[in-house]
Amino acid sequence: MDNYLNNKSRKRGWIIAIVVVIGLAVIVLGGYLVWDSIRTEDKKIQTKGKIEIEVEKPPELPRMANQPPKTKTPEPIIPAYAPDAPLLEQVREAMRKGIDPDGALAMAKSLPDKPERADAAFILLEYAAEAENGEAALEVGRYFDPTFAGDSGTIVKDPEHAYDWYRLALSQGVLEADIHLSNLKQWVTKQAAEGSYKSRELLKNWK
Repeated sequence: MDNYLNNKSRKRGWIIAIVVVIGLAVIVLGGYLVWDSIRTEDKKIQTKGKIEIEVEKPPELPRMANQPPKTKTPEPIIPAYAPDAPLLEQVREAMRKGIDPDGALAMAKSLPDKPERADAAFILLEYAAEAENGEAALEVGRYFDPTFAGDSGTIVKDPEHAYDWYRLALSQGVLEADIHLSNLKQWVTKQAAEGSYKSRELLKNWK
């Protein structure tokens, strides 16, 4: 009788142990499934957010054929000399003293060869050119002329400005300006063929 009770008690213990193990397994499995479900939902939310952000960003539309092409603004040239370089100071002093246009042209031609020479000469030449000195206007046109390989200092090339100054020089009887205008027109025509809006506009008004 005692053996029967012991066996029955032992079986009951095993059953309880098995039930406890199964219960723990169910709890662990259930916890894992809940955790996995939450993680999956988080990933879906994050993915959805990324998609919405990408959708909200408007795509870059192709440029219309009649719109000017995007052009990069030329980077300003950093002078390799101090703002108070000797030649610049001489030129500024001459301008303050009221040098006349012919004297400014002569001074521009006589400046010594120093790093700041081109910029110093430009100040004098532009002043003389604005007084309708044809020779000075020709020289100022060269500063802006993209086909001219000479030293232009910190002056940024601009075919429109070059055209205007060459036209002024030609109107003052400087026939050499016509040669520069011809070279400039070839360059502008090539740029227009390659899609330059500014070059096309310049050609429309070319005389």
